Amino acid sequence: MISRRQLLQLGGLTALGAGWPGGALRALARSPAQVRRLILISHCHGWPYATWKMRPDGVSESEPWSVDLEQLPESAFSRPLAPLHEHRRRILALDGLSLATAELDAGGNRHDRGWVHAWTGDNADFAGRDTRSTSASLDQIVAAHVARADRLPSLEVSVDAALEAGRPISYNIGGMRLPAENTPLRAWNRVFGPASSGDTVGAYRRSTLDFAYQEYRAVAARFDANDRARLESHFGLVDRLGHRLEGLATLSCEAPARPASSFDRYDLQFDAFVDIIAAAFSCDITRVVSFSLGEMPTAEFGADHISDKVHKGIAHYIHDDVRKHDAMTHYVEYHGRQVARLVSTLESIPDAGGGSLMDNTLIVWGSELGDGWHGYRNYCPVLIGGSWAFDTGRYMYWPHETPARMRVPAQLAPGGLTKFAGVPHQHLLVSVAQAMGLDTNHVGLRHAYGQRGDYIDLAGPLAGLRA
Repeated sequence: MISRRQLLQLGGLTALGAGWPGGALRALARSPAQVRRLILISHCHGWPYATWKMRPDGVSESEPWSVDLEQLPESAFSRPLAPLHEHRRRILALDGLSLATAELDAGGNRHDRGWVHAWTGDNADFAGRDTRSTSASLDQIVAAHVARADRLPSLEVSVDAALEAGRPISYNIGGMRLPAENTPLRAWNRVFGPASSGDTVGAYRRSTLDFAYQEYRAVAARFDANDRARLESHFGLVDRLGHRLEGLATLSCEAPARPASSFDRYDLQFDAFVDIIAAAFSCDITRVVSFSLGEMPTAEFGADHISDKVHKGIAHYIHDDVRKHDAMTHYVEYHGRQVARLVSTLESIPDAGGGSLMDNTLIVWGSELGDGWHGYRNYCPVLIGGSWAFDTGRYMYWPHETPARMRVPAQLAPGGLTKFAGVPHQHLLVSVAQAMGLDTNHVGLRHAYGQRGDYIDLAGPLAGLRA
């Protein structure tokens, strides 16, 4: 497979068609048309809202509004959003949401509580050694609906920096977090290893599983109904695993080059993951990816003169120190450039149903917090793609009217509490689930109660997104 950088150098779809190996093109030709794909991206420490937000002339903060981004020059974009200007027709920048239910949840670390609520829409469970959710995350809900039986249901990757790993995104139906591949080599082995290992024993795995099932069937009558039900359920899982092993081992798609075992820069590690994700999508190996971004070294975004630690050296103090607020603006702007490269890569690869991979991909870029102070008030996700379901190319704003108090620094509100929260983010999760073809009206919690006892409805999609 031609790498992402080669694709860009060759100039897009025409060059790709001429240069891609025939095996990969044949695999694309056999893929189902109009496959929908989902990527969840989560970065650390939220957004510096004052520099993230956009306020075109004439808009009000007391009523909802939207602005057509396609008509705005790059200079009119905020600094963290400016890297996405070239992709503005694809994006929905959402201003006016809150992680309100994370504020209403009790106990635990605000980071942990935030990353559970952000991607499951449900409460955190701090009863065990590891923080758990009380329901499945959005990526797993979607994967259960769109995955192929003979491929990976989902791919979980994490850019782990030297100081802090990426935040959890994926939780199974039992609330346990799913492990993420934290190096590009491990991700490559998971995606392409079965077809590239040359393992002769692997070719017999499926027949071995079939043999075991036949042996069980021969003695099944000896078990009572409950035991048979449990064993049938177990062999159902084994059968699905067999299909997946067989499918991954017999891929006809060309694998990209095996990545290095390690990278000396956070940014290079991110790009290696992008290449693997693009290849996995083009070969239809998976249709759902969760992409967690660890804490990057401060030198990468020009803040090493302030501190060598983003978390406790800079992010916590964005409301106390102008320099640190500005550094976190650079931090999110840096991630914006990375996300823009991911979009460009997916745009450069043709899809079997026509157009590019990006034309049939929805990216949700979020975080586990509203800001590095540990606030949940201003949650600022960006949707990229999904034009089959959304009217994209807009910046959308909603006033904060949800009856829930939100913790903020004392300098922002008397007593360190606001009277109202933004639109609960569960409505966004529902919108994404529906865009991916699910017939559901809630993700996570269906409702909550504010601190004053007010009923908060969490069901239904976010108003105004749909095309």
